[in-house]
Amino acid sequence: MVAGKINSKNPDSQSLFENPFVKTLAIAVLMGIFLVDMGLGLFDIFSTKSSPLPPAFVLMIFAVIFIGGMVFYERQGLDTLSSIIGGALAGFGLSFVFVSLVGGVQFALDGGISVLGWEQVISAVAACMIAGVIMLKALSYKLQNHFY
Repeated sequence: MVAGKINSKNPDSQSLFENPFVKTLAIAVLMGIFLVDMGLGLFDIFSTKSSPLPPAFVLMIFAVIFIGGMVFYERQGLDTLSSIIGGALAGFGLSFVFVSLVGGVQFALDGGISVLGWEQVISAVAACMIAGVIMLKALSYKLQNHFY
């Protein structure tokens, strides 16, 4: 070990985020919160019958994602029509996700979670954590067998 070196680390120690249990648990918690937030956003949108964002903002989000998706798919070697369709699908999908996430945050900030009950929300997060880990493991298994 060199004296005066600030970043001296024990090579035998493992970072907390390199631990597979901690990594999987963190991803599961984030996915659970993400999915429940989207669900609460959809609940809010359907109950109020209005978008949480102004239509001009939603259109701007769609336009940016559409252009980015179109360029991405063109760079992957798709023809022009396929890249336009891929960009449009990415734009619709990610715009939907973003609007529902904003709706979920607004619903939570307006006290909607206390109306539904904390036990139901925590149960939903737990169920989404389990579903998220199963989806991740199935996806990684499928990709592993597909690419190797």
